[in-house]
Amino acid sequence: MTAIWKHTFGRIRVDPMAHTVIVGIVNENHHWMLVVMYPHEKKTLFLDPLGEGKGKMRVAFMSMKGCKVSRWTCSTLPHNQQQDSTSCGVLALKFAEKILLGEAIEFETSQKAVHELRLDIATSLLRETDDLSRLCCYCGMEEQDEEHWICCDICQRWYHHQCVQRPPVDQPYLCPGCT
Repeated sequence: MTAIWKHTFGRIRVDPMAHTVIVGIVNENHHWMLVVMYPHEKKTLFLDPLGEGKGKMRVAFMSMKGCKVSRWTCSTLPHNQQQDSTSCGVLALKFAEKILLGEAIEFETSQKAVHELRLDIATSLLRETDDLSRLCCYCGMEEQDEEHWICCDICQRWYHHQCVQRPPVDQPYLCPGCT
């Protein structure tokens, strides 16, 4: 979403009209904000943890996809503001969660509360992460045959032998990231 925001994106294979809502986190000048687009309702929401500036909202993504956005509404929702200089990302994620759950954007933003939100985010990421141990660290694909794998002697990551140009298996192996 940041690349779209900054007009530096390449080809994106998304048809916005095929979705009810598009949620994206934007980073501008090391600051995280939330953009929510409702293509069928022709409206956008913009939430900045520091407070909104209506001039900031951009809908270049939609216009690049052939959607006429000149008559779209751009608004925000009441929300708490960040109390420090580092919690914008946490708040933008919490804004997105509340919007997607259809809840009011009301939550504590004290230093202690933001710390607890950070822990909740970390725990959720760990709990919801897929098991990647059966994937080749080069191509990201699985393979059933155990004999065609090789492990890096430094980082202990596993690779399909073919993906790393079939190095000799009787010698120490260093992956592309460790060489």
